[in-house]
Amino acid sequence: MERRSFLKMSAALSAAATVTGCNSSSKDVEEVPAEPGSAVEVQTWSACLCNCGSNCPLKVFSKDGKIVRIENETFGDDSFGNHQIRPCARGRSNRKRVYNPDRVLYPMKRVGKRGAGEFQRISWEQAISEIGAKLKGIYDTYGARSVYYQYQSGAYYDLNGSSTWHRLLNCMGGCLGYYGSYSSAQVSRLYPIIYGSNARSTMLEAHNSDLCLFFGYNPLEIRQSGSGEGYEFAQIKHKVKTILFDCRYTDTAAGSDIEYHACRPGTDAALISGIAYHLIINNMINEAFLSEKCYGFRAEAAIPEKGLEALPYERSYEAYILGVGELDAVAKTPEWAERICGVPADTIRSVAEQLYAAKAPYIVGGYGLNRQANGEYNVWATAALCALLGAVGKRGTNTGHMPYSLNNLSSPGFPSLSSAEKAKISVFTWPDAIRNGKEMTAFKDGVQLPADELDANGDGKLNANIKAIINFAGNTLINQHSDCFGTAKLLEDDTLCELIIVSENHMTPSARFADYLLPDSSWLEKDDVANQSYSAGSMSYITAMTAAIEPLGECRGTYDVCAELAQVMGVADKFTEGKSYQQWLKEYYETKVAPQDEVLPATLEEFQAQGLVKKFNPLSESHCGLYNYVNDGGELKTKSGRIELFSHEVDFMNKNWIKPDYVVGLHIPPIPAYIVTWEGYEDTSPELQDFPLQLAGHHTKGRTHSSFHSVQWLREAVMDAVWVNPKNADGFADGDWVIVESLRGKIKVRAKVTNRVMPGVASMPQGAWFKPSGDVDIGGCINTLTAYRPSPIAKANPQHTNRVRIYKA
Repeated sequence: MERRSFLKMSAALSAAATVTGCNSSSKDVEEVPAEPGSAVEVQTWSACLCNCGSNCPLKVFSKDGKIVRIENETFGDDSFGNHQIRPCARGRSNRKRVYNPDRVLYPMKRVGKRGAGEFQRISWEQAISEIGAKLKGIYDTYGARSVYYQYQSGAYYDLNGSSTWHRLLNCMGGCLGYYGSYSSAQVSRLYPIIYGSNARSTMLEAHNSDLCLFFGYNPLEIRQSGSGEGYEFAQIKHKVKTILFDCRYTDTAAGSDIEYHACRPGTDAALISGIAYHLIINNMINEAFLSEKCYGFRAEAAIPEKGLEALPYERSYEAYILGVGELDAVAKTPEWAERICGVPADTIRSVAEQLYAAKAPYIVGGYGLNRQANGEYNVWATAALCALLGAVGKRGTNTGHMPYSLNNLSSPGFPSLSSAEKAKISVFTWPDAIRNGKEMTAFKDGVQLPADELDANGDGKLNANIKAIINFAGNTLINQHSDCFGTAKLLEDDTLCELIIVSENHMTPSARFADYLLPDSSWLEKDDVANQSYSAGSMSYITAMTAAIEPLGECRGTYDVCAELAQVMGVADKFTEGKSYQQWLKEYYETKVAPQDEVLPATLEEFQAQGLVKKFNPLSESHCGLYNYVNDGGELKTKSGRIELFSHEVDFMNKNWIKPDYVVGLHIPPIPAYIVTWEGYEDTSPELQDFPLQLAGHHTKGRTHSSFHSVQWLREAVMDAVWVNPKNADGFADGDWVIVESLRGKIKVRAKVTNRVMPGVASMPQGAWFKPSGDVDIGGCINTLTAYRPSPIAKANPQHTNRVRIYKA
């Protein structure tokens, strides 16, 4: 039966003139009752588009215009390589997400103080007219560099969402860009320096390994889908010896024979230095690999053709490890490392010897390592360990990076046109660009500028303040950024950033800061295309998303909204090229997606009828990072052309860095050294004497970042609580309400007293929604406690570097 014969309006809400949300009831949005005698069930396809990296396909069943249940796809016999892509609890809760009482259903305009969540319902005509006029006015008055499209990850569409908004903004001359992400900015900045690219292996490549070594990597929680990294690791965790270092005993380690060791947050570079010392002094390193494929392990001759001066031994990585280098005179022995990271020296030696004995060690540093004040150096140290062993570029090894997916089915996204504006800032530094973007520079703030705007030394100014922010399906305006109270105060001042447009499904903390709040239709209410995203492992797949129901209330898809804004802003012809959304979708699929592989149906109609196409990449096709460089020769796109254990680029940064006041003692050495940081384990500043615990964040099964937080099913399934070791539970017990306090603020949350987190460390699920009540966040958002202090090289988020105290509420 044809799907569109059964689409009906599914919900109706009355709206007050001024509202703080869309429905204050605890029940789901009320559905229109079914017509008597109508009982035909319709199945459509959709996908779960949250930023977990899998975009799991969903079989959606609806009846009389109402979604009744969600199931997983059942193609194949479910043997490995022909397995089902089964969504996790989050994916299966998408029906509740659609009908959640906090759905934004109507266009709204702010009427109170920004951030108070006080809105007035307006028509789409008024919203489009006013937004279009104000946004065009900002372009005309301040220029394209004053308009910022906020980093977001809450909806990974092909044709809706980000690419559509970017197309509109590029029609106006572009906008201020960003580089990096809140997940992996330090990794993304350092790996091109070390390897010339973000080189890494697939997870499936670990099936060729005889030893996995993970630093803070937790695939069975962060990659939960029935396909992808977590599933592929689960196939080998009982076959390949695995060693895991983490401050928390995660679900990846639980219930298995994985060798687990507790390590303090932010000290991974010290731990790795201790391993490196044992390897070096016992001749357990791969001398040939270090000599031929790496730069800076020992002294290096000048390379005039590359503009590189000679590197004396005392500046080398080995000299640092042995304690005879220019940085210090301390040998990085396992005993030295133990005092810092908490891992016993004998364990460090044992791990070093197991690595030496392994034929193909597969080494991964989780992204939690890079979200530290010294995150760049944790990343670099992990890569250096791979190099010492020669465990790069041969089957069964990795580069230290998180795994990636080798996909042979892809979809490029809506053509967004090119942007005339080329300036970029770090994804984390947009508050500085609001306060004083005109004075942000390349050297001090990491601003990336066109060559003609740089002086003879390579420095230059941004010369613009952010005056407008577009925020689609994102929560980094408040919730996922640092220092929620401080960020809220900044955004409250509408004389700085003059216009904030938010397009959302739900009344998130960031949505409450909108000047105009636009109701976006949900994943299950759209026709689109969804690829397998970035961590689906070796199972490539593309889903034909077909709306299961008509959008609730007055929710609309992004293309139609942007097309109408383009009309008001005078760029309609350039934006639409005379095509409707359905025409764009058909052309996009049939010209950009279908031709890439014969397994894909030729027409959009055939694709939608089939619903899902998937294709497995077998082990023989898995990818080993830097395999060609190591085995076939050639050069990397680094300064030296080799893997860099010393970086002249970083050395230049250090010499030209203008240090902020809070980084007293912190520097940027040109080798993968351990750096003592503010609010780290070794920070003895007087103001921290009453804040004895290190606090880190972790992912849970109940959210993807902040997505799904308001789905009550998931809140009941996964409790939000701060994990505290019994030795640190002073004056409170398991399940008690406690206050967690840092120098930035306080949150109220339950305590989980458990030996699964090491003494001296507390850990909290990230993504809970910021909900201020006076000077306390009763929503339990960890970023209420974190610092807005960009890291030194990547200018990125150090949100796992915190010192706190915890006491009974």
